[in-house]
Parts: sequence; structure tokens; C-alpha cells
Amino acid sequence: MDIPNEWGLRIGGTEQFRSNTFEVANPATDERLSTVADASAEDATRAIETASTAFETWSEWDASERGRLLSRISERIRDDVDAIATLETLEVGRPLDHSRQRVEAAASFFEYYAGLADKIEGDTIDVPGDRLNYTIREPLGVTGHIIPWNSPILLGSRSIAPALVCGNTVVAKPSPEAPMTILRLAAICEEAGLPAGTINVVPDADAAAGKAITSDSRVAGVSFTGSPDGGKHVMKSAAEHVSHVDLELGGNTPCVVFPDADIEKVASEVVDCYHNAGQICYTISRFFVHGEVYSEFADALVQEIEALAIGPWTEEPDVGPVISAESQRRIDQYVTEAEENGARILAGGTVPRETGHFYEPTLVDGVSDSDSIVCDELFGPVKTLHEFSDEAEVVRRANDTVYGLYAVVYTKDIDRAHRLAGAMEAGAVAVNEFPLVFVQTPFGGYKESGIGRTKGRHAIENFTQVKNVTIGLE
Repeated sequence: MDIPNEWGLRIGGTEQFRSNTFEVANPATDERLSTVADASAEDATRAIETASTAFETWSEWDASERGRLLSRISERIRDDVDAIATLETLEVGRPLDHSRQRVEAAASFFEYYAGLADKIEGDTIDVPGDRLNYTIREPLGVTGHIIPWNSPILLGSRSIAPALVCGNTVVAKPSPEAPMTILRLAAICEEAGLPAGTINVVPDADAAAGKAITSDSRVAGVSFTGSPDGGKHVMKSAAEHVSHVDLELGGNTPCVVFPDADIEKVASEVVDCYHNAGQICYTISRFFVHGEVYSEFADALVQEIEALAIGPWTEEPDVGPVISAESQRRIDQYVTEAEENGARILAGGTVPRETGHFYEPTLVDGVSDSDSIVCDELFGPVKTLHEFSDEAEVVRRANDTVYGLYAVVYTKDIDRAHRLAGAMEAGAVAVNEFPLVFVQTPFGGYKESGIGRTKGRHAIENFTQVKNVTIGLE
């Protein structure tokens, strides 16, 4: 695929180039892909001004018209699925089929919110006296979107689509590791008929534009997906002018396997935790397996792991590289430290290639629940295996983390399934299947995994404010 040699910012419906640029590299080869304009704080301010002006007209569009436009955006994304998937694969490194799935999901977000456009409704409330009382949901205004590198087309669409359908305008700041897909998405939106200035994209290399977005009082809402530390900075900055924030932060997902589970089936499903080289916020990090089936499960999962092919997307692998040399080094350091402290490497544990940022899908046991390899979000293809003996014990240990984004349980006992679903301190629980995520269901975290809910109808709450009206009737 031929991609542009240089990408500009997108402000007010035009591509704007800058003398300051940064390079985007292919993590599978470390070769340069393209050069991208490096937005300054002043560029972000101009984007906010443009979005503020565009809001005056976009917010007045009839809701059904906004819905029809989002439908056109969805169609154009599907028409361009192969090109978008290839672009994201080049900058993120994952297998092409996996990127196609994410592009389809992005189209589904625009499609879903297109259908919801004329169903963003208020309520009529019974109050004392001869009065009429009702609520209205109104857009916030300019919204900022800080988008991570691990799945930009999906995660960008997840917040941009509901923001637009509610009548807000968008200033998006993609990650410097993977900005090109979001720049392409903005162009697609405009090609579909989105008015100039309604969506603006300001990639940066040093967070200058991102800081300008979160600190500007004209930005009425910020949607952030990223690290807990990054989310806390966003929250502090937005608090200065009391802007709404929704945050999806880190995860450390437990998967609990009881002895009545079909072990071969479980192993064949949960090996998907190595998709995207484990760089998915909700993917499984810690396996808790009952002692009666511990060895059987370990053997079955190791067999599945060893069958995974690793390599660049051109080789049609199962697992691609991690995003950077720094990420590769950090992951290897965790594994080395664990092994030095007595852990067993059941699978993987090495760098398989000299070229690119690859790390073998790895499974480690013999670690303590308090070890850093267990407690920290590794964001890579390294998972830990733990043995447990009873339900109360595993609930306590699974919840012993600062994160609470997702949890997985395998059991044929329906009573136990409901007990565990209620006991897990997580915003989403999947029972007897992994992964389970849907466009129409709410997603978000407990504890330090975030604030607010994305997806489904719940996302509308992130991008609207409620006005209450009381009319005295004579």
C-alpha cells in the first residue's frame, strides 16, 4: 500500500503542514513509514477556536440529519476497510485480519450511533402543583479526544461517533506512535459531508497539543483512553475549569478457571489474550486456575501458545510486534526479574527476532501475587498463572489490584457464575467466553481503571448535559 510521505494536521476541513514534524515507524521493521506535522499548543488553540465556531451550526442540525450523516461515514469506512486496516497494521504492527476486525468495529460505532440520533430524549417528571416539568439533553460543545496507539480506529470512533451524534464538535489528539489512521478517519468524515471544523486532528510528539486541549476552558468535555498516570493528569487539568471527563485507563484482568470448565475449550479461547501482542486494556493478564485442573490447564494453554506464529503482517502471523523498542525492553525486564526471583517460564520468555520489536507470547508461573510482573499493567504478551483452592480465596486474590476494568470466569455452575459476576470488582465480567465486547453494551472501569462508561446508550451521558425545565400552568 502506498501511503502519503507526509501528513498534515486537519483543522477546519483542510490539511495543514508544519515545519516541525515527527516520524512514524513500522514496529515490525523499525523502518520509517511517514512524516507527520507536529502540532503546537497554538495549533491546538486554533483547532479549538475552529471547533467552537463549527459548533454553532452543527449543534443546530436536526438530529435525524446528523444520524444520516453518521450512516454515510459508516458506509465510507466499510468501503475503505482494506486501506484503513493496512494503514493501521503498518503503524501498530498487528496482523492484517485483526485490523480489519477493528475497522469493521469502527464502522459499527458510527452505524449504532446513527440509529440513536433521534432517540436522545429527556423525561417528563411528575411534580407537585399545576406545573409541567421535563428534561432536555443538550450537547456539551467542543470535546477533546485523547486517543491511544493500540487501536486508534476503533477507540477513536468509539468516542468520536457519540460525540458527533449528540451535536458536539471534536478536537482529536492521536498518539504519536499511530496518528495516521485518525487523520484518515477525519478525512473520511469530511468526505461524507461533515461540515468543516466539526472534526479536527492535532497530532503531536511531545503532548503540547494534548495539554492545550485539556487546559482550555472552551473544551467542555474530554474523553481520554490511556495510562492511569495520564488520566490523572487530564483530570487535574480539566478540574481547573470544571470540564466533564470520561477516562478509560489501565487493566489487569483476572481469568478464573474452575474445575468444572471444559479445559481444552477454555485454553483455545483465552489464547486470544495474546492478540495485538497483549496490548489491549481489557485482555487477560492473570490466570487463576483451581488446583484440580491446574496442570491440565497449564499444559493445554502452553500447547496453544506454542502454536502461535510470530512475525510481521506480511507473513500472516497470529502475533505481531509490541509498539516500540522501549516497550520490548520493559517487558523483557519484567520477565528476567521474575525468573531471577524463582519464577518458571512455561512458554516464551525471549526476543525471537533481531529486527522489529517482537516478544514471544509468554506464560509465567511460580510468582507471588505481590510481584511486579503480577501487579503492574505490562501491556504486552506476558501472562501469569496462579493456583487457587476455593471460591472465597480466588475472589480476594483476583480483586487484589488497583485496576478493575474486566474479569473473566469459566464455570458450568450457574449459581457460581452469578456469585462471581457480582463479586468481581470490575466494570465488565465475561462468563464462559472470551473476549466478549459489543458496541451496544457499556464499558468502563472500577477503581483506577477509569471514570464513566463508553459504548451503548451510556456514552450519550459523556457528551450531553441535562437541563430541567419547569413551567407553571395557570
